[in-house]
Amino acid sequence: MSKPLKIIGTVAGVVALVAGTIATAGIGTAAFAAAAGTVASAASIASGIAMLGSQALAKPPPARGSVTQLIVDANAPQPYAMGGTHFAGVLRHRAGYGGTVDKVPNPYLFDAVVYSGGGPVQSISPRVDFAAVSSWYTGFLYTDTQLGACPESSALSPQWAGTPGWSSSHKLSGQAAIGWSYRFDKKGKKFANGLPVTGAYIEGVKVYDPRQDSTFPGGSGSCRLGDEGTYVYSTNPALHAGTYAYGRYQNGKRTFGIGLPADGIDWAVVAAWANVCEANGWTISGVCFEPGDRSQNLIDICAAGSGEPVPGGVLSFKFDAPAVALDTITEEDIADGNMSVVAMQSYRDRLNTIIPKYRSADHNWELTQADAVTVSEYVTEDGEERSAEWPFNFVKDVDQAAQLAAYRLVNGRELHPIELPCMPRLRAYRPGECLHLDLPQLGLDTDAIILNREIDPATMTVKLTLIGETPAKHAYALGETGVAPPTPALGQTPQERDETSAGARRGAAYRFASKTINYPLSSDEDSISIAAFSGVLSNAVPISLPADTIPYLDSSTTYGVFWDLEAEEYLATEWPSEDEMGSSDYVFLGYQNTAGEGGVYPEPDPPPPGNCVADDTPILLADGTSIPAADLVPGTVLRTRHETTMAWGEWPVLAVSFADEPVYACEFEGEDGPVIIRATADHRFLINNRWVRASSLGEPDGTARVAKITVAEAHTYISSGVISHNAKAEGPGDGPI
Repeated sequence: MSKPLKIIGTVAGVVALVAGTIATAGIGTAAFAAAAGTVASAASIASGIAMLGSQALAKPPPARGSVTQLIVDANAPQPYAMGGTHFAGVLRHRAGYGGTVDKVPNPYLFDAVVYSGGGPVQSISPRVDFAAVSSWYTGFLYTDTQLGACPESSALSPQWAGTPGWSSSHKLSGQAAIGWSYRFDKKGKKFANGLPVTGAYIEGVKVYDPRQDSTFPGGSGSCRLGDEGTYVYSTNPALHAGTYAYGRYQNGKRTFGIGLPADGIDWAVVAAWANVCEANGWTISGVCFEPGDRSQNLIDICAAGSGEPVPGGVLSFKFDAPAVALDTITEEDIADGNMSVVAMQSYRDRLNTIIPKYRSADHNWELTQADAVTVSEYVTEDGEERSAEWPFNFVKDVDQAAQLAAYRLVNGRELHPIELPCMPRLRAYRPGECLHLDLPQLGLDTDAIILNREIDPATMTVKLTLIGETPAKHAYALGETGVAPPTPALGQTPQERDETSAGARRGAAYRFASKTINYPLSSDEDSISIAAFSGVLSNAVPISLPADTIPYLDSSTTYGVFWDLEAEEYLATEWPSEDEMGSSDYVFLGYQNTAGEGGVYPEPDPPPPGNCVADDTPILLADGTSIPAADLVPGTVLRTRHETTMAWGEWPVLAVSFADEPVYACEFEGEDGPVIIRATADHRFLINNRWVRASSLGEPDGTARVAKITVAEAHTYISSGVISHNAKAEGPGDGPI
């Protein structure tokens, strides 16, 4: 009886490649065997996992983010490290403390950083700038490590006692972690460039290996599924895929992974796949996270071994390896129904070039682009190069990335999908197994891998969906070698960076990167008062300063106010305070005017009206926050200084209008560091008690939308931390709150 059929596309693809370039492959057999046991719920296993076979036509997976940036987040996910990899970690606790030691307030900093759950890991080694900790930090940087035993015998130990919020009960059981203890010196010579880039090189979580389990058919050893104390360290992608699918458990609670039952995973396939990964030299390296997309985690883990999960009553895996056909489908095996074969992808979906990306240790473990893998026959066939980047998120070897990319290309040219309604005898074959197709009606005489099966319970016939399997493609893909980009030139060592930064600052007083009081200074005719406050200096050293008054000063005079690090006291020197500003023995607090007779403050040069700043300039509000000038409205209350007394206070915006005007890009040194701001030519900034035009501070920078702002009584506002004089409003309305 003639069967209905559909042949879609032109029979081409891998066959052309085989004829042109590939010799016969012969590197062994991948066995696909069924594991006996209770069948788990198909729905629970298949949830979220893409159908097998999607790999051949899939779009590239999402690229995972940088592993070199410390994650600082109150709700940060838990990391899970696999194979040998680098990770900057997840900050779980940070505290500065220590009172005052050698005249340095709060000289100690303790960071507890987690690098992997699912512990214990095989090993963990602290890294600074991706290398072992330099002797430069001796006496100033200490580490304490733990592998993540469950339970841990003790908590990470800070080098100096008294860490706030940390005790012997903070054990972080099951989590590989490092305690980083820093000590800051008075002169700031160590960590002068700020805290260094830290991280860890981890040989990650251990896995279940059925080949080392004497209770598993063919296995030998003490490894036992579910007994994590017997698990072994491995970089094998197949073993990590099987273990992640089963899940990681701590005190009977699942902490990572999908959580399938033991008999819900085809461990025979895992063992066969693991042998292929070892034969090919394929390894896994990387960090995934939970909470997160567990299905995508499993897919990415499988991709490191050129495999993918096969959902069903029992989770199996399809992986790229030479396969032996277990049976032959002939026309006598075809049941009633439509047969179809798609011989080539649509032009829109075809790729003939893949640019693999991998985690390169030579490039600080960033996802790095290797040279493109191209099949020239496919380019000729398509008439042009059709390329895509493909991130292999858990691969660190460039040759492995190139081989996996080659498999993506050749698999994309296989016959797919092949849909066949088959007689009941073929229902025993499962996804992942290989059959030979001898179907002249469809022009098929080829091996094919089962991707999916649908059994009709009424007739017991089975619909098989398959993908062609060209044996010679394996030798081609495994013959690929990748070309990595050039290794970046080595930068400065930690010591060189700190010495350079310290040297650069040797001629400069320290400034505040942040402080609890924006401007802690006030004055009268003969004294300057400082409110108690704390902050962080520009070299990342925290500092707390007391309240005090500097007496016996001259009236109507501008002073620079400083904290003397050696003497631990305040001093005020007349502007421009060149000696103190040029010495790292001091911390600069700001400039302050003393009043003249009768409490009148020296008046700065009067600015002209009609000045404007760009509408994206941050303007200081009364509550200490800032908003763009574009968001100001009449009635918005600002914190600023009075134009004549220079006293701080809160005054409202009386008027604001906007226009497109030519602007200057100004760069200059403010009291709290460098300032970059755009303003119209005649706009004036108060710098060292003098009003200075924008046109004398910068260069023309085109046209921008600017804000013309009028502030009641004070006639100033704080823009990007600098005092700006406002534009006078036209008409009445200027006055106090």
